[in-house]
Amino acid sequence: TEELESYVVRLVSMSGQQISVARPVAEGMLPEGFRLHALLSDVSRKGPSFTIRKFFVEPLTIIDLVKSGTISPELAGYFWLLIEHKRPIFIVGAMASGKTTLLNTLLSFVRPEMKIVTIEETPELNLVHENWVSLVIRPAYQVGVQEVALFDLLKASLRMRPDYIVVGEVRGEEAYTFFQAIAVGHGGLCTIHADNIDSVIKRLISKPMDVPLQLIPMVNSLVLMGRLKRGDTIIRRVLDVEEIVGINEKNEVIFNQAFSYDMKEDTIKFTNKSVIVERVAKFLQIDPSILFEEIRKRASIIEWMTRNNMRRKEDVAKVIRTYYTKPDLIMEHVRLDLKTLTI
Repeated sequence: TEELESYVVRLVSMSGQQISVARPVAEGMLPEGFRLHALLSDVSRKGPSFTIRKFFVEPLTIIDLVKSGTISPELAGYFWLLIEHKRPIFIVGAMASGKTTLLNTLLSFVRPEMKIVTIEETPELNLVHENWVSLVIRPAYQVGVQEVALFDLLKASLRMRPDYIVVGEVRGEEAYTFFQAIAVGHGGLCTIHADNIDSVIKRLISKPMDVPLQLIPMVNSLVLMGRLKRGDTIIRRVLDVEEIVGINEKNEVIFNQAFSYDMKEDTIKFTNKSVIVERVAKFLQIDPSILFEEIRKRASIIEWMTRNNMRRKEDVAKVIRTYYTKPDLIMEHVRLDLKTLTI
């Protein structure tokens, strides 16, 4: 036990934190970027314990998620269109369902010239954007040292004039400020723990989040992630994409299901109805069919990249950036099925 306790103390010190009898629980990040949670025997009956949550050294990209079946190319095209037009998205799911991984991959769709501010408890997001500000909370363990919480960082981010505000996980009073931010035009993405869509709404309108029901439609799309067992394999899938249409006279949230998961066929299907895409078309004063065709084009780009294993984050970013400036060039590559992007 003494040897294990000494090892735990060394692990915690590597993360820049301290653990002791006075503070027997510690969380931090190891030099490799892995998350660490440690306990001393004061609170762990069977002796000191630690948990290391490892991540891929090279982050997964949207192409990896398509190859694994987590999302479909058409769903990726849908997300691409919504993010381009700064439509807020909440990623919902239980623990270890793949919420943060999906969030990180979706951020690659943000236009390269836009400013992104990410706010996290533990830094997990990894972007290729040059104009990216990464903010991390700072707990206070000593008297006189100011604690910097998610709420404080979110308020500070509003003064940075970001195009996109990204919160690693919304769980407390910062939710209200986040809704105020997206209500005034900031693009917003975040994750939230919940088992289903109804639970999300209940969490948001209850304390400590306490978001007014009238602000809930500020979120355009709720994406439900699931961790499933298929045969002997654990898989992660987007199970449901619900668009928030509005609030009815009974103070109930009205949803439109845009995508759904077919467990039998292991496919994610478009329901052929998207209220949010229609609203974007109305704002742009164009026919909705133009945007649905645009989604199909972007889906074909994702399929092309998947076929040619263009999965590195630099490759994905290069294709997306080029499409924003030279869409015809990218579509020509797709038509000819070229193996690499040549500019």
